[in-house]
Amino acid sequence: MSVYAFESPRFPKIGKIDYSDYWRDRGFQINSRLKEREVIMQHLVPRGSKVFDIGCGNSRLPIVLAKEKACTVTVGDVSPIVLDGFRAAGIGAQVIDLSRIGEAQVDSSYDIIIMSEVLEHMANPEEIIQKLTPHTKRFLLTIPNSAFYPFRLRLFFGGRFLKQWVHHPSEHVRFWSHSDFLEWLGVQGLSVEQAIPSNGLSVRGLFPWLKDFLPNLFGHQIVYLCAVRPSKES
Repeated sequence: MSVYAFESPRFPKIGKIDYSDYWRDRGFQINSRLKEREVIMQHLVPRGSKVFDIGCGNSRLPIVLAKEKACTVTVGDVSPIVLDGFRAAGIGAQVIDLSRIGEAQVDSSYDIIIMSEVLEHMANPEEIIQKLTPHTKRFLLTIPNSAFYPFRLRLFFGGRFLKQWVHHPSEHVRFWSHSDFLEWLGVQGLSVEQAIPSNGLSVRGLFPWLKDFLPNLFGHQIVYLCAVRPSKES
């Protein structure tokens, strides 16, 4: 997803997003390789883990975890097209509608629940985390950092709010800076074990350490490995 676009928005198809229509129009096909953030996530998942990847879309990560790290992987998505695509690839799949998470049936426990570039699409991320927390030891989450420097420049010089959507202006409904998200995770009862920017400022490959030194300014998509803190009642 481009974060540098300063062009005026075009709204060719305004209406409620239907992810089955989205994948039908786009043509569902599992990615042929991992994205930058997924390479980091692959290394953070211990071999042989039981994993639930929710809102996976066409990510290749579930297949890599199953085949290369001997993980037991289930994907969850609201689109039957996505679920059928992963079943055809030999990955277990179940319907889960995060917008109605209170009605979802989660019948198993997992070592790790993955939600990559998912929570910013949801109006109810707090409810989602609280619903899923009893079913996992750790979360592996990624979000785009809304304090990334191109977004700041766009607002400062252009008077335009950050643009984090591609196909529809309502793709993202929640926005966090890296600092905000660290605080938010703590409020949700999660302890951040690692926070790793997968991409960010790069000047022809120079100074790649800047995104790690100042992630709130120079990090773009950031990976968070979070442990579920024991409740006071346990």
